[in-house]
Amino acid sequence: MIEAKLKIRMPETCAVAAVRAFNKAKVKLLDAAPYDNEGVKSLLQIESDACLDEVLSAINSDSVEDINKVSESKAKAALAVHQCIPARSILEAGCFIKSARHTEEGVEWDIIARRSSLIKLAQILEEKNYSFEIKRIGELEGEKELLTEKEEEILEYALVNGYFDTPKKVGIRAIAKHFGISISTASDMLRRGMKKVLNKYFEEN
Repeated sequence: MIEAKLKIRMPETCAVAAVRAFNKAKVKLLDAAPYDNEGVKSLLQIESDACLDEVLSAINSDSVEDINKVSESKAKAALAVHQCIPARSILEAGCFIKSARHTEEGVEWDIIARRSSLIKLAQILEEKNYSFEIKRIGELEGEKELLTEKEEEILEYALVNGYFDTPKKVGIRAIAKHFGISISTASDMLRRGMKKVLNKYFEEN
C-alpha cells in the first residue's frame, strides 16, 4: 500500500466551493461514498471563527441532506452531489480517501491505495480530461500489512463493483466466480478482511 497527495482542479459542481470565500472557514472531508451515476455523498466537517450560520448558508442548499452544529464554530454537514468527478474517480479506482482540502487552485486529496489503483485513477482522470498533479507519493511507513494480498484484492473488487452499495450491484456468487474460488471461501475472506479493516478503524478512532 502507498499513500499519495494529488491536486485536482475544483469540480464545477462542488457544493462547498462557495465556502472558499470565507478565509477563516476550514472544510475537512470525513467520509465519501458513491451516489447516483457520477456523484458522491460526503460527510464534511466545517469550522469557522466567523459566523458559522453565514458560512453554512453559502453551501448549495439543494445538495444538503443534513447539518449538525457541534458548537458555535463547528458543524458536520451531509451532502449528496449528483456529479463530482474527482471524488467519484478516486472511489471507482479502488483508492481510499484519507482527507481532502480545498485550495484556490483546486482540491488536494490525501489517498491510500495500491499502486495498481493509483495507476487506474490516473487513467480515469485522463480519460475524463481532468487536470491533476501528483504532488507526493510514497510507501506507508511504520505500518504492517493489514490485509493479505488476496483479501485486499477481494475487498477492492467488492468495493469498486458495488457489493457494498444499496442495492448491491454484485453478489458474493459473482465475486467467487471472478476469483475462481468457492462461495464459502469468498465469503470467509471478505468477512475476514472487513473485520481487520474495522478493527483498525476503531483502534485509531
